[in-house]
Amino acid sequence: MKKQILNILPYIASGFLLLASGCTDEQSGIPVASGTPLTITAEIGTSASPSSTDRLGDAAPANDYDLSKFRTDDQINVTCTRNTALLASSGYTLNAAGSWKAPAGSELGFLPAVTYRASFPVGYDGIQASQEKKADFLKSNYLRTPEVPVSGAEVKFTGTNAFNHENAKLTLKFTGVNTLPVFSRMTVQATGLRTGSSTAAESINMLRPVDSEYIWCAVIYPQATNTDISITITDTYGLTYKATVQCVMAKGTSYTYTLKLQNNILVPVGQAEIKDWTVSSRHNGDFD
Repeated sequence: MKKQILNILPYIASGFLLLASGCTDEQSGIPVASGTPLTITAEIGTSASPSSTDRLGDAAPANDYDLSKFRTDDQINVTCTRNTALLASSGYTLNAAGSWKAPAGSELGFLPAVTYRASFPVGYDGIQASQEKKADFLKSNYLRTPEVPVSGAEVKFTGTNAFNHENAKLTLKFTGVNTLPVFSRMTVQATGLRTGSSTAAESINMLRPVDSEYIWCAVIYPQATNTDISITITDTYGLTYKATVQCVMAKGTSYTYTLKLQNNILVPVGQAEIKDWTVSSRHNGDFD
């Protein structure tokens, strides 16, 4: 009987080693204890893996509404789930050193067999009807990552697991600007433009990122169906100009329409410019 016990001891020891190896740090191979605080890295879309300086978002002020990279003091919400059940969530803020930090005592810790997911902005509550201010455009600009499984205490929301745009972007720009009146408001309207409703006509007042340019943009709902969008422009004299464009409104896609004013009638020029909503299609003082 004693001989049999001695023979199975190596197998018991091997079993414990296998269990321990299931929750190890990916680089060192050292087992990671449950509750070990997470280290988080994050980037947006297809932007190159940023250095700590790049992550701070050294972009021109005109681009602070349309993120291609996170900026100091940006906040994300990170959730932890197991089999679709939410286990925990916490907000993380990007500090001046380029690190994501949660308030003391609310850090998420490593757990086995879970996935992590992050979103921006914290407290997103839908697409705003008025996006005339950059802050309201930013509130509408919902970004989210895929669900990311981990085997250690580092969560990388980068590469194929990076943040991506969950909505679509509509941009209107105008030719012949030297002959155009001063526009005071740009409004677009379509069925389900903000919520995806199949019946309600919804409107958005658009953002003009640069006062000296005849370019307006808005975040719109990703209906993924060809939709007529009506455009109404009001100038400083109270006169209105109207046009209609068709837009598929696909998630993560940027649509740019060029228009001109001809005999006081708005006329679309050419086909829409359609791109992935990434760094390359982001307004940067001019359009790519």
